[in-house]
Amino acid sequence: MTTVLEWTGKAAAFDLGRRLVDGDPEREGHLGDGRPHLWDVDGTAHVPDPHENLLVVGDNLPALTALLATHRRQVKVVYIDPPYNTGNAHTYKDHGHDHASWLSFMTPRLLLARELMREDGVLFLHLDDKESAWAQLLGHEIFGEDNSLGTLIHQRAKGGGNARSFVRGHDYVHVWARDASRVGPFLTEKKSPAKLEVINGRRMLVETDVLRAGFGRYARGSERRLMYEDIVAVKGEGKLAEVDAKLASGEYILRPWGTEGKHAVVRVTPAEKASSKLYSIIKALGGQNDLEPLGLAGVFSYPKPVELVKALVASQTFFDSDAIVLDFFAGSGTTAQAVMAANERDQGSRTFVLVQTPEPLRSKTARAVVTAAGGGVEFPTISELTAERIRRAADVHSPGLTFTQLEVVDGE
Repeated sequence: MTTVLEWTGKAAAFDLGRRLVDGDPEREGHLGDGRPHLWDVDGTAHVPDPHENLLVVGDNLPALTALLATHRRQVKVVYIDPPYNTGNAHTYKDHGHDHASWLSFMTPRLLLARELMREDGVLFLHLDDKESAWAQLLGHEIFGEDNSLGTLIHQRAKGGGNARSFVRGHDYVHVWARDASRVGPFLTEKKSPAKLEVINGRRMLVETDVLRAGFGRYARGSERRLMYEDIVAVKGEGKLAEVDAKLASGEYILRPWGTEGKHAVVRVTPAEKASSKLYSIIKALGGQNDLEPLGLAGVFSYPKPVELVKALVASQTFFDSDAIVLDFFAGSGTTAQAVMAANERDQGSRTFVLVQTPEPLRSKTARAVVTAAGGGVEFPTISELTAERIRRAADVHSPGLTFTQLEVVDGE
């Protein structure tokens, strides 16, 4: 039985989201069509290329609406870490501090996100237990329960001996697909007994026992590998033809083995393509540690770890290295750095679209760091920090990377 959420304001929230999604497709993206548009910082209209790295400054509701003109059905991965309903989301004018207000706040944004996603697109919704149950039911209603792909656990802390009841050391990442039947497995870099070697200047995962004489236990000291010279006698001509084809393609190589002048059949896989299934518990501590090497330590209170977001992004783009990644609660810009790190792994060309409100940064450390970087900004904002982090992370992960900073302007 499917449980349907009911709350005061639900009908209005869904109606708003559907009106924004539907719009007028024939006039969408034209000035004067009544919809929000994206503008360069110099005040001119800008129609972004779908594969352009973007930082959109402004409320994410009009920003997502504006992105429909260029990014509808283009986004492979959406990662969001929305306000946890703790009273810190006051910059969003339609947000309150109770469950009903939070659900009304999230509904149109999730409907727009779904419309931006590819048919095989995936959304990761990261939050703590305050809204987890409500968010899961809301996601089921928007995406369909059949398109729920489960929940991952983010282990974010350890210790905490002063906790009142028990140590709260994890968050939740709910996962939905636009169409679950189109989504492939969630992958991560393979960790196996195989070893990494550099062959012809390239890091390769080397497996020396892919071909065995038989199955089951082997006596200590006996050779379990089936040598190339023995394939016909043990497996027949058909197996030899199969192995020869893989030798010709480069998937297999022969390596001298033992003292009898024979050769083991060795499988070699480029390290960036060696994958295994993602485990549902992801340990990634200390998002602050990611800011320190960038000279931004202490600027942002609770940045998400780059390693976590990189793992999520890579899990659905492992073999899709030019995918588009969207984060419309960008915060300090962790997602942009995670996309860069994912590209660094496989020389990919994934691009990011970030949206962040120009909410003031209030700490003295934040003002000092961003003022120094931004040429005398007296009251720096989170979006300025986002932009500065992108620039500094690019110096580390992707020298020469460019991104376009845009602002949202309401349609007229």
